[in-house]
Amino acid sequence: MDKMEELNRSLADTGEPVFALAAILERRGKAARDRLKQLTGAQNLYAWLTDAANVSMLLMALPPADFSLFTKAAEAPFIKEKDVFLPLHSGLIGFCLLQPYQVKDELYLVVPTEIRSLWRELKNTDLPRRKHLRDTVDAYAQAAVKLYGVLSLEDFGEMLRLRSDVRLTKEAEAMLRELGDGTYYSVEEGLLLHRGLSPEDARPYLEAREGLPRYLPVHEKLLRLGDGDYYDVFHDLELWRLEAEEHYRAEGDEEAEEKATAFADTLYAVLTMELGREDHGPLFEQFGLPRDEERVEKIKRQARLWCLGGNTPAELLAEYAEGKLKPRVNGPCICGSGKKFKKCHGAG
Repeated sequence: MDKMEELNRSLADTGEPVFALAAILERRGKAARDRLKQLTGAQNLYAWLTDAANVSMLLMALPPADFSLFTKAAEAPFIKEKDVFLPLHSGLIGFCLLQPYQVKDELYLVVPTEIRSLWRELKNTDLPRRKHLRDTVDAYAQAAVKLYGVLSLEDFGEMLRLRSDVRLTKEAEAMLRELGDGTYYSVEEGLLLHRGLSPEDARPYLEAREGLPRYLPVHEKLLRLGDGDYYDVFHDLELWRLEAEEHYRAEGDEEAEEKATAFADTLYAVLTMELGREDHGPLFEQFGLPRDEERVEKIKRQARLWCLGGNTPAELLAEYAEGKLKPRVNGPCICGSGKKFKKCHGAG
């Protein structure tokens, strides 16, 4: 078995379609293309990919990071990355558009000649602009529902205007409605809604924050907030997570870290969605931890609450104390207690 065949055999074991790396590096493109055509199960895929409309559709569906990687690779004969393992590129882009080869500790990413030619045509069309528009609208929509739970499309358009280079045009709104399939968010009755929320469910949140400012972080932090696994890390919550981890380890739980992290994540998610003083007993029972409502309330003052427009109670109370904020007398209290302001912090 020659060296090229041995390399192809080892790469094929990973489940990736492969070219002959030597053929690529020696510019023997035809041999490499013929290799792809001969791969089991790849013939139909190859024919499908050599159509500009199909490649355009595939590129539009790629996550921004994969799209960026593809465009970078498509402009060069190949890209060499160190310390990257082949399984990280085993998704859609690795299978259909980029051909990955791992040699020792280096990964070579190559775009097939036909796909490279199609990309040269597509990049001079409207595709890059539409791709940017779609990705921006989707990223900001996920961040908005994570931070506020519900937002009017008018306010969402204002968010885009203030924090991005995109505007909520009819085209952008059509993309938003298409993307809002309920997986992360949905669009109903002029509202952008968190997954699982209906317009009826959302009404109390909108009423609770009427007249209150809306927290709008800088671009980078706003997009981080759209990550389902991200929340503002603050001392009290992290300290409780570490204590919970020690508790589980003392009980001999092999998944102590994962379980403690799940507790912290769940607690934070529950607090952001609350409208008042809920009973958290079931949460403590679920995770087998001692009940401590006083500690929950302390953490809640630092959490960004949907009913407060993404503000924390601590932030609003500080503004009120400085005379910068005048809450509605009959509106919900800015501390997040669920009581009317006049019967809570406005009672004095």
